[in-house]
Amino acid sequence: MTNRLVEEVRPDPLPPGPTAPGRDVLQALRGDPARRPLVDPALAGGLREWLEDGLSELRLEPSHPLILDKKTLREAHSVPRNQGAQEVTHAIAVGLIMDALFRQLVTIGRIHDPMEDGLEALRIDPRRADAVTFIESLAPRDRTDFEDEVETQVAIILSRWPRLSPGWLPRTQERIAIPLVGGAIVLVGIVDLLIGAPSRGRASVEVIDVKSGRPRLDDREDLRYYALLETLRSGAPPFRVATFYTRTGQVDFEDIDDEVLTCTVRSVLSAVEQLVGRT
Repeated sequence: MTNRLVEEVRPDPLPPGPTAPGRDVLQALRGDPARRPLVDPALAGGLREWLEDGLSELRLEPSHPLILDKKTLREAHSVPRNQGAQEVTHAIAVGLIMDALFRQLVTIGRIHDPMEDGLEALRIDPRRADAVTFIESLAPRDRTDFEDEVETQVAIILSRWPRLSPGWLPRTQERIAIPLVGGAIVLVGIVDLLIGAPSRGRASVEVIDVKSGRPRLDDREDLRYYALLETLRSGAPPFRVATFYTRTGQVDFEDIDDEVLTCTVRSVLSAVEQLVGRT
């Protein structure tokens, strides 16, 4: 299993050109196509059977489905704490702005005014009203610091993120929902970026997450969960998962194999058992 930071990637033979500033990022994203694993047609079905069998032994309420996302999965393995709405903080607001700007860059290829573009994207999403209020209520000095951080991270994105070929089929904010045991459990995730199309030959999809903060161990766990969701949905696992850090321009990646997916199934089963036991 391969996992490393992009700084460790040796120079690749990509020619100079528009993607040159992000050559190492591009190489980290695509890896060596010849080394991508062949898709096992029985793998996805076996993983789903394992989940169905394990979950069917628990006391579940089909009329009140349990929704499991990456946050719920993390918290299920930690000490229970207040599950109320999360208060918007400086870091959360920066993350939401950067998510919106990254999606804009991937979809239309440019960022005109970082703060205005980012705020406009948040304003049209009713779920982000609290974040918009938080940003617009910042004191002048705090607002200046906030804008400086956003503009710095945007400059890093523009200098590090390569322009993706349309042939890679980039899809942003891809929602995946996997109902299990008759809909009593629903595994859900929203992936920042998917590239590639599912294949019955060699694995050809990559799952990419974007983070504006410092690297955390949880970041890889989130991506492994997304890899499981994509495997269950399409019948083929992604060949690689990666996190792009807008704060530094680093890419942290991991190749996906059977071991990663089976460990993630165990984690999901354990999480649901913990959650059901707390109710």
